[in-house]
Amino acid sequence: MPELPDVESFTRYFERTSLNQEIEEVIGETKSLVKGTSFKKFREKLIGEEFVDARRRGKFLIAEVSNTDEKVVFHFGMTGSLSYSRQRGSKFGRDEYAQVTFKFEQGYELRWINIRKLGKIYFVKKPERIDLIKEMGPEPLSLSEDSFLELLEEHERKNVKTFLMDQRDIAGIGNIYSDEILFQAEIDPHHNIKDLDEEKRKELYQKMKNVLIEASNLSHPGAKFPNSWLTAHREEMECPNYKTHELTKETIGGRTARFCDKCQS
Repeated sequence: MPELPDVESFTRYFERTSLNQEIEEVIGETKSLVKGTSFKKFREKLIGEEFVDARRRGKFLIAEVSNTDEKVVFHFGMTGSLSYSRQRGSKFGRDEYAQVTFKFEQGYELRWINIRKLGKIYFVKKPERIDLIKEMGPEPLSLSEDSFLELLEEHERKNVKTFLMDQRDIAGIGNIYSDEILFQAEIDPHHNIKDLDEEKRKELYQKMKNVLIEASNLSHPGAKFPNSWLTAHREEMECPNYKTHELTKETIGGRTARFCDKCQS
């Protein structure tokens, strides 16, 4: 599932490619994935208008539209992404799964791809009223160290990996990046927050910031994660620190965690 760094990358991609171009057509392959209005009204409202701004909230991309209070809110589900291409260009690979396409007058189009159709596009005036956003915790990249430490104190009895993944506690971090943050902070994902002393909590904060910022700059097609990252070795299950250490895969908090039981204590 796309996580904060991936959606941050999608937002930057959207800003680079799709702002300030008149929308001449909207095509829906799976119209039921548009929520908040009918697809017919969605299409009618957008034709002739432009996307004028974009921002990210957790795992959502929120796009402002000219001459209307409604916003287009993209949720990417398990397999979502964006693709900007020439109109009438061939659709190969993931592009074959474009569920909604926005055609621009300059001859290009933006394709919202959703292979398993688990994502949604909302057309609403107040994105903060969407259930998943309404319940969402603070943005990790906006938190000061003091605010983060207070948040940890509020959830001391919670498992640390579960805390990082719970969108109600903190927004945007999922399974992959919670594993990476805990690996870099050398924290065993079995620990509850109360097991971490103040120094370890501060290190967790710093590693969270560093991982999310660096991953946001890397999260694009063809990008490779640093060899020193656990994420780069999730498939071969080899610890990046010591080749003789095999990674452990275990279900923690209902999700499959990968970690090094020798490097993380």
